[in-house]
Amino acid sequence: MNERPYVLSIAGFDPSSGAGVTSDIKTFEQHEVYGLSVVTAITFQNESSFKGVKWVAFEDIEQQLILLADKYTPKAIKIGLVESENLLTQILVWIKKYWPESFIVWDPILKASAGFPFHTHLQHAIEKLVSQVDLLTPNLPEYQQLFGQQIPGDVVNHLQSAILIKGGHQTGNDVCDELYTPESDACFTVKSQRVKGDWQKHGTGCILSSAIAAEIAKGSTVPSACSKAHFYVKKVIASNNSLLAYHHTISE
Repeated sequence: MNERPYVLSIAGFDPSSGAGVTSDIKTFEQHEVYGLSVVTAITFQNESSFKGVKWVAFEDIEQQLILLADKYTPKAIKIGLVESENLLTQILVWIKKYWPESFIVWDPILKASAGFPFHTHLQHAIEKLVSQVDLLTPNLPEYQQLFGQQIPGDVVNHLQSAILIKGGHQTGNDVCDELYTPESDACFTVKSQRVKGDWQKHGTGCILSSAIAAEIAKGSTVPSACSKAHFYVKKVIASNNSLLAYHHTISE
């Protein structure tokens, strides 16, 4: 048997497993990569209600990372919920020191799907943070909160990091994700018809970013990984009419 590539999720723990590290692990497994995880927070929530969060100190996050680094080198790393820009900086510095070749996907979770806000003051640090990751995956409201009215192509060329603006918050019959990369002046789009009916899902942003990381680890280009992840999430949304997703193998 060929050894599967390792992919690491650095994210919060959601007891419902709709988002966070357990959702990421399910996504990794379906993409036939081996998922590792480091917990940054314990949340008190289910798919429709959020009551609070207990943050994990960097010292404890580092202890988790050290033991993993003793045995594994992840091809890709997905970063989700973190307490602050200072903590994220510490994590990124650690990754760059011990896993410099790993591809980093940062899903900037600014608000829980149940409405609880996590971060409201990232703007002053966003350029420094984004320049240290390979791909940022905000939805449109998150992009606007982080970058205001700046043109995405200009931001990408300045920071030399790719940005995927997720299209789930758009209105209309279609969903269009827009990928901006430093290597191209053109925007790469992934477009599909919106799943019919009001079948919302908790944690789709987590699933998308972890699916991208998995595809990158398997050798896909960034545009190809974003395209494959888009259609994976579409099947997840259509899997049932509850807020919790049923995952599927990518061959389905």
